[in-house]
Amino acid sequence: MFQMSPQHSPNKGGIRSAISQLIPSGAVVVELGNRIGLDYLDDKFQILTFDSNDTNISFSNSDKHMHIPIVAPQIGGTEWYDSEILGRSLPKHYDLLFVNGPQGPYGKHGLLENINLFNSEIPIIINDTIRENDAGIARELAYKLNRPMYVFWNFSIISPNLLSRLQVATIQREATRVLEGENENYLSNFFSSTEPLRAIDRREWHERIPAYKNKNEAYLRLKSSKSYRIGTLITSPFRFLSGIFGRK
Repeated sequence: MFQMSPQHSPNKGGIRSAISQLIPSGAVVVELGNRIGLDYLDDKFQILTFDSNDTNISFSNSDKHMHIPIVAPQIGGTEWYDSEILGRSLPKHYDLLFVNGPQGPYGKHGLLENINLFNSEIPIIINDTIRENDAGIARELAYKLNRPMYVFWNFSIISPNLLSRLQVATIQREATRVLEGENENYLSNFFSSTEPLRAIDRREWHERIPAYKNKNEAYLRLKSSKSYRIGTLITSPFRFLSGIFGRK
């Protein structure tokens, strides 16, 4: 029988760290889910939550927590959010999609059938990919969008751009911080053994971050330098020709 850890919360440090690494302050996050755990980011991002459970909304203090009912598809398909209402409710511009719902028996599979509703040129975070079904949805979405997928222990990121080592290490450190607090009963629902081959210790990622940060800052300084911009301008015709002939 599935047992939920008392420490377990779907949107704790790892996901909040991922959002902070993927988009700048002030950016717009669209969440399909229940807003639990994201309230901590309200002062940094504009978070719009679309929730199938109107009870959650009645307890929410946010006017950006909106109800979208679950409907049965007309022909086949999966019970999912009402796509017409959701499509009308989505903002014209948003910077990240966080898929944390719908909750309950409906699952996230309807996302694959309705991905055309969303902007696919932004980072997408799929929560709960510790579960086989949710992991399969993330893999299929990454395949459909032809995007790289980064898998952490309980969520996955599908990104239009490659993440830097600094971004990955920072997200992994915070995801590991949550994992360290999960109890064995919860983890045993998903892993054949709760005894890892290597000790779970966020300090190894914490120790890598300063070196990655220094290299990242040095690279950014180089890109912003006058000599780099001049060099890029001078070599642009050659890179253009190389691109043309390289494709043949």
